[in-house]
Amino acid sequence: MILLRSLQSFVFVLLFSVAALLPAHGQSTQSAAVIGRVVESDPSQPLPGANVVLRNPATGQRRYGTSTDSTGRFILRGVAPGRYRLAVSFVGYERHTERLILAAGETRRDTIALHPRSLAQDEVVISTRRAQQRVAPVTVSNLTTDEVDRRLGVQDLPALLEEMPSTTSYSENGNGIGYSTLSIRGFDQRRIAVSINGVPQNDPEDFNVFWVNLYGMESSIEDVQVQRGAGASLYGSVGIGGAINIVTDPFEPEPYLRVRTGAGSFDTQRYSVTANSGLLGDRYVLNARVSRVVSDGYRRNAWTEFNRFFGGIARYGERSTLKIQAFGGLQMDGLAFSGIPKSANDNETARRQNPSAAANDQERFRPPQVHLNHEWRVSPDWSLDQTAFWIRGVGYFDYGANYRSADYLRLPDDVTLDGRRLSDAERAAPLFAFGLTPDDVVVRGTLDQHQWGWIPTLVYESGTTKTTVGVEARLHRSLRWGRIQRAGSMIPDAVVGPEADHRLWQYRGEKIITSAFGAHLFRPVDRLAVQADLQLTWRRYRFYDEKTFDRKNLQAHNFTVPYFFANPRLGVTLFPDQPFSTYASIAFASREPRRTQLYDGGEGPAGATPQFERGMDGSFDYDRPLIEPEHLVDVEVGGSLNRRRYRLSANGFWMEFWNEIVPSGGVTQFGVPRTGNADRSRHAGLELEGSVQLVPGWTLSGNAMIARTRFIDFTEYRTLGDTTVALERDGNPIASSPEQLANLRTSYTWQGLTASLNVRVVGRQYVDNSGGDAATVDGGDLVVKETDARTIDPYALLGASLTYEAPAHTPFEGLQLQLNADNLLDAHVLQHGVRGASGPRFYPAATRSMFVELRYRFP
Repeated sequence: MILLRSLQSFVFVLLFSVAALLPAHGQSTQSAAVIGRVVESDPSQPLPGANVVLRNPATGQRRYGTSTDSTGRFILRGVAPGRYRLAVSFVGYERHTERLILAAGETRRDTIALHPRSLAQDEVVISTRRAQQRVAPVTVSNLTTDEVDRRLGVQDLPALLEEMPSTTSYSENGNGIGYSTLSIRGFDQRRIAVSINGVPQNDPEDFNVFWVNLYGMESSIEDVQVQRGAGASLYGSVGIGGAINIVTDPFEPEPYLRVRTGAGSFDTQRYSVTANSGLLGDRYVLNARVSRVVSDGYRRNAWTEFNRFFGGIARYGERSTLKIQAFGGLQMDGLAFSGIPKSANDNETARRQNPSAAANDQERFRPPQVHLNHEWRVSPDWSLDQTAFWIRGVGYFDYGANYRSADYLRLPDDVTLDGRRLSDAERAAPLFAFGLTPDDVVVRGTLDQHQWGWIPTLVYESGTTKTTVGVEARLHRSLRWGRIQRAGSMIPDAVVGPEADHRLWQYRGEKIITSAFGAHLFRPVDRLAVQADLQLTWRRYRFYDEKTFDRKNLQAHNFTVPYFFANPRLGVTLFPDQPFSTYASIAFASREPRRTQLYDGGEGPAGATPQFERGMDGSFDYDRPLIEPEHLVDVEVGGSLNRRRYRLSANGFWMEFWNEIVPSGGVTQFGVPRTGNADRSRHAGLELEGSVQLVPGWTLSGNAMIARTRFIDFTEYRTLGDTTVALERDGNPIASSPEQLANLRTSYTWQGLTASLNVRVVGRQYVDNSGGDAATVDGGDLVVKETDARTIDPYALLGASLTYEAPAHTPFEGLQLQLNADNLLDAHVLQHGVRGASGPRFYPAATRSMFVELRYRFP
């Protein structure tokens, strides 16, 4: 700790010393602008969607960027005077580059003609599946490369994205490395369609997005687009809450080698090396990266050790681009899926506790992915974009299981605890009742899963008309099983470890997903754009080959459940491509339950049964699940104003649900809320987003949301003691849905030194659907009282970053030093909560923490 504080002090002194050596007064300058049009060379037709980028000529770092509108026009305003490399690219056309020297107040105007040829560098991959702002009638925000670079510390993607509008995140480990969760408008990541380079990342069975499997790819991100609202993704998981489209594009035409090394709080260290071949034979670019991060984590037993690799090759043809990217590695980490009591938050030691530490709960997992992206311009008007992918996940997690019973663990009939043989009633009791600790019985859960997919998309684009049609085909298969991995002397050796082959559960799962989707954008008049989308999707769960292994010969379950949905959307944009534009849209979306909501095979030994209606003979009717699909009508209305020095947007949303799948009380042993249907519910709100250049080099940006999320018609059934009671939740706020959010960031850049300060504010949340009330049964009467223990208090977190980039044509060219500080005020904040069996449990954010990183790129 002393060494870390000394390092932090040294960095502060170094950075401010560098700043002190710079001229004490910079001349007052005005920003420059680049305005132009991108067209085909012959005939001179506009190229909408072409990428226009200004880069640092020495380091290649992207400084400013945009894409052309439907008429091929682009505007880059607020550009700091200086030297730049202008790069303009479009799939199937030769890349245009030129060097610019922009003077203060200068406006450079030009028409750039692209010639059909091989290299189309820096194009936006999967551009056919991304919304064009101020044209498409969707609620959307973009995170550019510059913003990614400025915000990129050591934390994972949810922490990077939480400054986006209406977005929150929390980390089980506390420090943002490991298992983290993202929410948009209060919808958790299971209801957000996430894709990387067009590849869906939501687990087909669980819908979850395991950001921990993606750690380390942040430095390859080209940009991120976040769409809010229903129908935001034509393919993949249905985006009830929105969609996150991430593009990675590490390929550059110039060769380079980049090294990064950093250290910070909680003994966190990160190292990475990236090599890029540059253009080989005017056709190919190779890129490779290896990285490693280790951390003790904020909470006990919240350590991480991630070793990652990335490799890719890009081929640029006469009219096509082919890219193959693979990433993965070995991740080992301590688990912290259980929260803390609210009363522990005020104590620095108590808030870092982790119930999983008693058994050293941990995992070892390999999550490789391979993506193949192919874009082919068939003709000037037609293009084919297709994505094929393979995703695998294989590994295990160990966790203390003294809350399990002798029956669940399949202990022999003659097992003795406390020196005597157990009765049938005692065999069903948790083992902690007999004094066993979590370390006395550790269970290993094992997962081996594969997913294959192909998503071809055909696009016709002529003038202001664009038509997109495509299909999606995915197959996911998994095998899950568990055993007693280690145990104390009270558990017989004959049932412990791999040699015993003593499995507690085993089953296979399968998910088939097929979709046909289309979108049509046209302009009946110049000032109006109309877009219609439709997704037809068929998906089928299959649960099979269950092994029960129990002494009571419980029934093994096998079932197949199909779902079919039509998800349409219609929207209009008034004054598209203009500085001021408005839009409105209406969408209908449906989504099926998760597979574990139909039947959790891992709970089979505990007596769990499939959640289906039963016939007269007591058999399950697999055509009638108890949890129904949720249905949503979403209305979005908004507008934006874009000027040279400022940008402002506002939108309202009204989301009406039928059978919304919501937390309905209780969590699993891994902290995952159990869910059910609410007959009617509503999410409505207003979102604001904007930025302004106060003076050259000084910007202010922010966003805010105010919403109301309420149950309209919902009766929740809860077991209180020996009694099942009906609790009316009409008018109550929905759990884990903050109704006030705000972010504010200010940044100042001067002579290679950038300082940034940000604050985020999150309003009150509830851990369940009670609205903060606690229910008990007293003498047969239901007693409800208000309690603060069921709320997540409003909080604010202050962060800062300081970046120094050495100027070009100096001995230190290519050197960058960055310091990130989180929770500067050292606040004790709880970011998330759930209602557990022993009461509400909460997840704390780390106290003040810092990370300093040195980056060097050569040549």
